[in-house]
Amino acid sequence: MKNSIIKDALILFTITIVAGLLLGLTFSITKEPITQQKIKTRDAALKTVLGDADFQEMDTTLSEASNITNIFSAKKEGKLSGYAFKLETKEGYGGKIEIIVGIEISGVVSGIDIIKHSETPGLGAKADKDPFKDQFKGKPTENLVVIKAGTPGNDEIDSISGATITSRAVTDAVNDASAYYNEHLSKGAK
Repeated sequence: MKNSIIKDALILFTITIVAGLLLGLTFSITKEPITQQKIKTRDAALKTVLGDADFQEMDTTLSEASNITNIFSAKKEGKLSGYAFKLETKEGYGGKIEIIVGIEISGVVSGIDIIKHSETPGLGAKADKDPFKDQFKGKPTENLVVIKAGTPGNDEIDSISGATITSRAVTDAVNDASAYYNEHLSKGAK
């Protein structure tokens, strides 16, 4: 009986070692392609929010409390045309939402693009559709609010029906980018 237990333990140990080695090999093979795909997705989102520009990641120290993970300057024909902010919200209904927010140097939001989310299909996932995203284009960099019904004003965003939490999370991310822009990057920044 002791022989049987030792034999079973060795078989289980061997299977565990082989599985671990295969998992490690798979990770090392797929790590670089996954990283490259994330960069392609980010770059496509940057172009979506600020058009065909040359983007340069800014070397900026961000507070740990900030949802902003990266800031990019955008130049067209050698002139600064705006900034793109990569943010990660903490309060989406389905979890974190990664979003790119573009702000033109004129002080208006040029657009948003959601690059990763786990929101409910058919509800919160509508945040990644043009009818919702297009509402942000041309909005001033001031505190935007979400409304549940009616025609949104200049500083309002119409909520996605049944997905108010997601609508607020995305709008809060835009507000975070706008606040950073107004405080640190606009012409009037001190």
